[in-house]
Amino acid sequence: MALPCSLPLSRGLPRTLQCRRLVARLFAAQNTICRANATDNSVSSGHDLLRTTLPEVIQTKRVPVLLYADRQSVEPEAISQLVKLAESPMPVGFVSAMPDIHVGKGVTIGTVFASQDYVCPNAVGVDIGCGMCAMPLKGLYKDDIAEDKLRRVQGNIKRSIPTGFEQHDRALPGAKAELERISNNVKPSSWLEEAASSKKVAQQLGTLGGGNHFLEVVHDETGQVWVMLHSGSRYIGNSTAQFYDKKAVEYMKGSGDARVTAKDINYLEIQSEAGQAYLQDMTWCQEYALSNRRLMLDLLVDCVAHELSNVVPDTDRLINIHHNYCASEPCKFQDPSKTEMFDGNLWVTRKGATSAQKDQLGIIPGSMGVGSYITRGKGNPGSWNSCSHGAGRKMSRTRARKEIMQAEFEKAMKGIVCDHVEAVRDEAPQAYKDLTQVMADQQDLTEIVHKLQPLVNVKGYDKYFKGKVKRAI
Repeated sequence: MALPCSLPLSRGLPRTLQCRRLVARLFAAQNTICRANATDNSVSSGHDLLRTTLPEVIQTKRVPVLLYADRQSVEPEAISQLVKLAESPMPVGFVSAMPDIHVGKGVTIGTVFASQDYVCPNAVGVDIGCGMCAMPLKGLYKDDIAEDKLRRVQGNIKRSIPTGFEQHDRALPGAKAELERISNNVKPSSWLEEAASSKKVAQQLGTLGGGNHFLEVVHDETGQVWVMLHSGSRYIGNSTAQFYDKKAVEYMKGSGDARVTAKDINYLEIQSEAGQAYLQDMTWCQEYALSNRRLMLDLLVDCVAHELSNVVPDTDRLINIHHNYCASEPCKFQDPSKTEMFDGNLWVTRKGATSAQKDQLGIIPGSMGVGSYITRGKGNPGSWNSCSHGAGRKMSRTRARKEIMQAEFEKAMKGIVCDHVEAVRDEAPQAYKDLTQVMADQQDLTEIVHKLQPLVNVKGYDKYFKGKVKRAI
């Protein structure tokens, strides 16, 4: 067992007392961080009274779970998944659960842990490199854009950027060169090289996908207009995740565990041939996701510029980040069975979590009608320098379709240029946790720099859906 970030356990003490001392040190570190940031000129959430004493510590048979949320607000199945992960051989130190934690495939969404020896495809997620991208537009403010122009901007976006299962009829100019650049920087395995040669991979560069992915024109508290989007690595990332999860199942069964399934915590040894190949191909997919978002952002800017003159992107303030990924990061930790301090890199896995290193900018989106935040990390060791990746679901998609009425969905989206399609009702704001509470629960992890409110929203949905499209503002 190991603890990160210079927070060693004391040798010879009972395990429970050691964990209590660990948590006390984490709280002390958090209090120091909070005092240091007390005078920052950041945007206040205005909800300090919602704060609770976090994290809550969940003891397990192996490493503890640090939960940055009220346990009563978390599904029992999600708690079970967290405990199962903490009791697996993978994590060192502890597992951190972000305020938006909810059930996922194999591993909960909103989970962060570090490992020396293992990597888990299901812990990275099936959309490798899924993340956010945002950029302000110089000199453009929401009052400069009339309602009719907002509608035309939305139409431009829908025509220019394929969503759902769609892709470009022909690869965008420069897409094939971008794939070559990625492969030159990150050599793919022979399997990925063949998979990436499909026309679909080039034609999906600059496309959104479906589910909770979105394209938006937003404004901050000053009224300045931004463009923002949420997307990942599309077909190639999903295929890569599934391919290596099967490899992990084979490894686990070969190790004597015949009960594993595709929904379990199936892991690979990092130093194994399959583990090394996964890390390499995962990194390739992360680069693909970054490029996909950057190309879409350029298209978004063009969609706005088509209706307005003098649209200048502020590229110096562009943010393009992952929240489904694994990366080697420097950490310090001490194994209680040894006297020396380890100072080196660990593989930190974030599944539905945003890196929040000290002063690192991030993006935390809410649901499609609530707004989003630009954030600045506080470098908190108790969360492995991480924060949430969004609000987090409180309803499954099936439950949301059953319980949220179409009229309620449309009412929640009033004032935003968007499509009210029954096929995306499972993405209604009511299906998600209260973002205000999520931000209050992680005030020790990150701080708010800007609050972004949506003007235009575009989401992907099943092209075979036969319901009518209703626009509203």
